[in-house]
Amino acid sequence: MRRNKFVLVLVLSALMAVLSIGVMAQEADPLLIWADGERAPLLTELGAQFEAEFGIPVEVQEVGLGDARDQLLVVGPTGEGPDILIIAHDSIGVLAANGAILPLDLGEQAADFYPAALNLFTYNGELWGIPYATENIALVRNVDLVPEAPTTWQEVRAISEALQADGSAEFGYLVQTGDAYHNFPIFSAFGGYIFGQNEDGTFNVADVGYNSEGGLAAGAWLEGMYTDGLMVPDVNDDVIFEKFTSGDLAMFATGPWNSARIVETGINFSIDPLPGAEGGAEVGAPFAGGQGFVVSAFSDKVIDAEAFLYDFVATTEFMQQIFDQGGRPAAFASVDTSADANIASFIAAGATAIPMPAIPQMGAVWGAAGSALTAISTGSESATALNDAVEQINTAIGLMDGETRLFTLPGSFNEEVGCPGDWQPECPATELVANEDGTFGITLDIPAGSYEFKVAVNYAWGENYGADGVKDGPNVVLELAADSKVTFVYDDTTNVVTFTAE
Repeated sequence: MRRNKFVLVLVLSALMAVLSIGVMAQEADPLLIWADGERAPLLTELGAQFEAEFGIPVEVQEVGLGDARDQLLVVGPTGEGPDILIIAHDSIGVLAANGAILPLDLGEQAADFYPAALNLFTYNGELWGIPYATENIALVRNVDLVPEAPTTWQEVRAISEALQADGSAEFGYLVQTGDAYHNFPIFSAFGGYIFGQNEDGTFNVADVGYNSEGGLAAGAWLEGMYTDGLMVPDVNDDVIFEKFTSGDLAMFATGPWNSARIVETGINFSIDPLPGAEGGAEVGAPFAGGQGFVVSAFSDKVIDAEAFLYDFVATTEFMQQIFDQGGRPAAFASVDTSADANIASFIAAGATAIPMPAIPQMGAVWGAAGSALTAISTGSESATALNDAVEQINTAIGLMDGETRLFTLPGSFNEEVGCPGDWQPECPATELVANEDGTFGITLDIPAGSYEFKVAVNYAWGENYGADGVKDGPNVVLELAADSKVTFVYDDTTNVVTFTAE
């Protein structure tokens, strides 16, 4: 008998006794799972098995990984959120620090997982999620254009110059613009880093390494590549694969989630470790990441949720199904990954991977770092851009523990006003400024449409206010019949936000 099944059977027996005397005649509320589009169909099938065995219905809603994290903090306190959700491992610190998820105990089942995968979901000495996949990026190379893998980024530049000079390819290497994740192996190769580490292995958030000696060296390499036309801005995965498929691009970096897409290009390719740098590291270290299942702290079905995870998700059968569908390196040791020949190469390239920090302060990094990288791609001096990024990161981190109170408007209109994405409390484009009457306000140009938003304090979700000034309350609704200048006013004594539209 599975380890939670006995407990669950006892609970269900008690419920059936209550039902038999007519106290509960209504159908049980479903166990609600938030899952991305790839995993949702598999979980729907698994939910049907769970219901057949225990009589508890399961409902699966499609929610993206990043959206799941942010929306749990928004709707969880209202009781409208999920019982289980899938997230990326780097969200663990934020969610745990905000009391939004519960620690888990795999017991003897922990031996079924790779230790490195469990480490990704461990925060402050406790396990907060059940991983199903790990991932890291690697160098993808057109073997016909580049017969031998480059060992340094300086060599990557030399190859790029040679390919352009003889007309063999338009670009030797391209990187996703403004993407701190895909640019990180360049920084790590030159000696740059995100956060320094203390003697006990914890992160020193006061030591941000984007403008360290190694970070500045990486920035200078990037600046040179862009300035000399060896790389160009406005590059995303679609641009990269289009040029790689046509033979106009020799090398790029991506992860196992694009394994099938690489094969479909028809190019004679190789997947290799990322280059190091002269005077730096021998190999560029990518971030190690992972995805997994967590239980919402706002759930009233914790026993059911744990039974579903321990007894139905953490099995070889289901973990094999997830791998066969998604192709990422498995977190479950008994999964057979041989069906995708590229997986072994990605795992080898990740031998030196650095776990992406799963701490709340990491949320202060992405936006500022991405903006700096975009600025470098469009001609800004690299040292200035990186110094500015570190200043922004330090300011945001300082606000997390300081007495200063700054206010932003995370919502579904954020991209429309210049933020990298929606629902971003750290975005300065929505920061309110002090009014003479003690309130705080901002005027934004927002296109016509239906939107929702909240007020967040100090660039984070830890303290937020919704409709009628309710802490962790429901979203404020904004309806605009036409493109408008919308003035928002927030009162920090009542926590109420009002708005008027011209």
